[in-house]
Amino acid sequence: MKRHTLTFILTPNLPLGVTAQAKNNGTLARNLTDLVVAAFEHVKKTTDVTRNVVFILPLLLAGAACVTPPTPAVDASTLFQESFDQRQTLPTAFTPVNGRATVVAAEGGRHLELPATPKSEHGVLFGPAMAEGFRVGARFRGAAGEQDETTFAVGLSGLDGYRLRVNPERQKLELSRDTAVVQSVPFQSALGQWTHLRLQVRALPGLQWAVQGKAWDESQQEPAAWMLEWTDTAKPELGQAAVWGTPLGGEPVAVDDIRLWLIEP
Repeated sequence: MKRHTLTFILTPNLPLGVTAQAKNNGTLARNLTDLVVAAFEHVKKTTDVTRNVVFILPLLLAGAACVTPPTPAVDASTLFQESFDQRQTLPTAFTPVNGRATVVAAEGGRHLELPATPKSEHGVLFGPAMAEGFRVGARFRGAAGEQDETTFAVGLSGLDGYRLRVNPERQKLELSRDTAVVQSVPFQSALGQWTHLRLQVRALPGLQWAVQGKAWDESQQEPAAWMLEWTDTAKPELGQAAVWGTPLGGEPVAVDDIRLWLIEP
């Protein structure tokens, strides 16, 4: 009986046309598929079909198993998110403060609206009560012609916690703890445009906490660096996140795309 020698180098044992045919495809996965088909066609023509199939097939399957489709990026840190597009009324996850917040339709979508009267600070609380390790974001817009008199803010750690506020009258972006402004930088929101705010609190070594904030208008890219950074030595209070608006111009404040993230220490 004639002995057959099995080789452990697969591709050179196939005809040149078979290998070239597999290499012409655009992806590795398709190459492997074409190679499987071509290999079977080749081994059918040999005198020992069974032995070739038993040898070739496991190698091809092992190669195919190594081709893993890319996994879409998932932001697993998102804890709370609301854009109001599918809402008719204020979701029960929000608790109004100093007034009645409503959901209104505008510009082909929907957003939250903080009331115009009385001319005092209005807001809504949302999300779980936390002290550190999270970030809040939202976008705001005052009525046309009134935005230069309207202040708005995002907050963390409850009613008396941290706030990042745009103050158009002072042309400042202000960071406060309770009612005291601890840091500020020049900032002027663009009239008629949405202004985005981000605020986060994270723990530092040695019983300290970094409080960081940034702001930008919708016509701009989000700044890569934090515009305000302040270190607090007092432990943050346990409390919910919030959005705030003060309608000094007598018009409602629009709020949209509210989001809360968990962040790494």
